[in-house]
Amino acid sequence: MFELLLRLKGNFLWPAMWANAFNEDDPLNPQLADEYGIVMGTSHHEPMLRAQQEWKRHGQGPWNYLTNGEALWKFWDEGIQRNRNYESIITLGMRGDGDGPMDPNGNINKGIALLEKIVADQRNIIANRMTPNLSAVPQVWALYKEVQAYYENGMRVPDDVTLLWSDDNWGNLRGCPPRRQPQRRSRYLLPLRLCRRAALV
Repeated sequence: MFELLLRLKGNFLWPAMWANAFNEDDPLNPQLADEYGIVMGTSHHEPMLRAQQEWKRHGQGPWNYLTNGEALWKFWDEGIQRNRNYESIITLGMRGDGDGPMDPNGNINKGIALLEKIVADQRNIIANRMTPNLSAVPQVWALYKEVQAYYENGMRVPDDVTLLWSDDNWGNLRGCPPRRQPQRRSRYLLPLRLCRRAALV
């Protein structure tokens, strides 16, 4: 698979979630990816290089940072420690259990405050386990579903974090970076098939 990806001029792989755990199902997976020069990532619902299945297998308590932050912090810390020597793009943030909203009631202000704390704690883990120079560690924040509403209502991440503008699962781009982009050390990511379409608008 890695060889095919290279032949297709690609070098980044973000495994699908739900059924598998790339780093755990075969502990040689991340090592082999690194040997091939493939940069690995995880989905918007699998922060800090930990698969959803890993939480199902080893998680203690609910997937809720408000009530179970200590267990989640430990879980994410282990993910960064395990993969810190391999080339990766680390997904930041969090979504609710089963890829749903963190707050089913949709309170944007509470959601923003909680997610800001989560991102800050995650970046502290990266600083402790990898390097205090956080701008040297590739990170991404996916603006998907209600998380995009947080962004639209003022939430920001440090400018060394790449912003991923996603589609709505039906091929519709829900937003684009501003034409006059703010000066950011990191850039914006958009789905390729939608970049071309958006460029025509």
